[in-house]
Amino acid sequence: MLDRPARTRTGPAGIQVVDVTVDGGYQPAVINARAGEPLRLVFHRIDGSECTERVVFSAPRLERHLAMAGATVVDLPPQPPGEVRFTCGMGRFVGRIELTEAPGSVPAQWRRQLGQLEAPLGTALLLWIVSLPLIALLAVLMLDTTTALVVAATALVAWIAGCVWAFDRHQWRFRRP
Repeated sequence: MLDRPARTRTGPAGIQVVDVTVDGGYQPAVINARAGEPLRLVFHRIDGSECTERVVFSAPRLERHLAMAGATVVDLPPQPPGEVRFTCGMGRFVGRIELTEAPGSVPAQWRRQLGQLEAPLGTALLLWIVSLPLIALLAVLMLDTTTALVVAATALVAWIAGCVWAFDRHQWRFRRP
C-alpha cells in the first residue's frame, strides 16, 4: 500500500507541525512542508524494537532518541526547497520531508524564470532588479522621470555587460590548459 504524503498543520507561533507514529516504520512516511519555515515533528513511538529507538536526519545532520512512552519533539530549522530524509537507527525504516515553496510566491516565480536564462544574463537581470529601488530613490531625490528611465536603462546595460565580461573571464580561466 502506498503511503499518501501528509501535510503539515500550523501550530503555535506559526510553526509547521506533523505527528509521526513509529510502528514498524513511519506513519506518515512522506511529509509535505513549506520551505523556509521551521518544522516541528512530534514522534509517537509504539514499536519497542531497538531499530526504532533513534531517528536520524540528513539535513540538518542530527539524531534524536525516541522515547517509548509519550512524544518526542524534533524541531527542524527553516530549510531550502528540496528533500530531507530521516531513518531509524539501523536505516531499515525511511521517511522523507518534501520541502516546496509556496507556488504563488513572487521570489519563487522570479527565481524559476531567471534560472531558465543563461548565467550572465540571469545574473545581470537579478542584479538590476535588486538595484531598482536605489535608482528610484535617486530619481525621486534628484532627477526627473525621463532621466530616471535613462539611468535605469543604462544600469541594465551596465549590469549585462559586466556580467557577460565576468562570466567570459571565468569560463576562459577554467578552459585554458
